Amino acid sequence: MPTPVRSPETTPARDGQGASTAADLARIARPRQWTKNVVCFAALVFAGKLGDPQALRRAALAFLCFCFASSAVYVFNDVRDREEDRVHPVKRERPVAAGRLSPWAALVWALVLAGVSLALSIGLAARFRWVLGGFLLVNLLYSGGLKRVAVVDVMVVATCFVLRVQSGIEAIGAPQSAWIILCMFFMALFLAVGKRRGEILHLPGGAIALHRPVLEAYSVGFLDLLLAVSATTTIVCYSLYAVTVQSNETFLITILPVVFGIVRYLMLVLVDARGEDPGDVLTRDVPLLAAVAVWSLLCIAVLYFGLQLFPAVAGR
Repeated sequence: MPTPVRSPETTPARDGQGASTAADLARIARPRQWTKNVVCFAALVFAGKLGDPQALRRAALAFLCFCFASSAVYVFNDVRDREEDRVHPVKRERPVAAGRLSPWAALVWALVLAGVSLALSIGLAARFRWVLGGFLLVNLLYSGGLKRVAVVDVMVVATCFVLRVQSGIEAIGAPQSAWIILCMFFMALFLAVGKRRGEILHLPGGAIALHRPVLEAYSVGFLDLLLAVSATTTIVCYSLYAVTVQSNETFLITILPVVFGIVRYLMLVLVDARGEDPGDVLTRDVPLLAAVAVWSLLCIAVLYFGLQLFPAVAGR
C-alpha cells in the first residue's frame, strides 16, 4: 500500500497548534508578574552587598527560584479559579478559562515550574529552601480556601511578599531587619487592599460572588479605611527604619520619594480607580516609576557612596 502523502495544510496547522500551546504555557506563567520578586534583592541592597559578586549570584538565584515558584502558583490558581475567571471581563481570556489549555496540562506545567524552582534552590542555604517551601505551602492553602476568608485573604498576600524579602535575607546571610519586614508587609497589604477595591468597582454586581466570593464581605468604605491604615503604617515603619537603623542622617531624605510613591498610588486607586492590577500601575505610571528611580538612586548614593548632606549627630 502506498504511503499516504501528507497534505500541505496539515503540517502548518499542527505547527500552529504547537506554537499556540507554547504561547499559552508562557502566558499562564505570567512572566510580567515576576517584577514582584524584585523584593528578593532588598536585603542585598540594604546590607551593602551590591558590590559582592557572591552575594549578587545568590540573590539572583533566589530571585530566579521565586520567579519559577510564583509562576507555578499562578498556573495552579488559574486551574482552581477557571470557573470564576470565565465571568470576569478580562480574566476569561486566560488559557485555562478560555478552554485553550486543559486543566490537567496546566497542572503538569505547574508541577514542572515548582520542580525547577526547588531544584535551583539546592544551590542556596537550607534556610532559604524552608522559606521557598513555606511560600509554596502558603499559596496552596490560599488557593485551597484562605482566599475566601475576608481580611485573611489580603494578609496572606502580604505574607507572601514578606517571604520573598526573607528569602533574600537567607540567600545572602544578611542581618535580620524587623523594620524592613514590617514595612514590606504593610506595603503589600496596601497593594492587596487596593486590588480588592478595584475588583469591586469593575465587576458587575452579579459577577462579584461568582468571580471572587470574598468580595461580598467587603465594602468600598471599609477598604478605603484599610488603605489609609496600611499606607500610614508603611510610612511610619519605613521612617522608623531610616531613623533608628541607618547611621547616616542623609538617609532620611529617602522618605520623601517613599511618601510620594504611596500617596501617588493612593490617588490612582481612590481617584482613578486603577488598583485592580497593581503590576500594571506600578510598571506604567510614569510618576511612580520616577519615584522608584529617585528612591533607588538616593539609597545607593547614601549606602554605597556615603552621601552626607547633614552633619553627623553625636552618638549615632
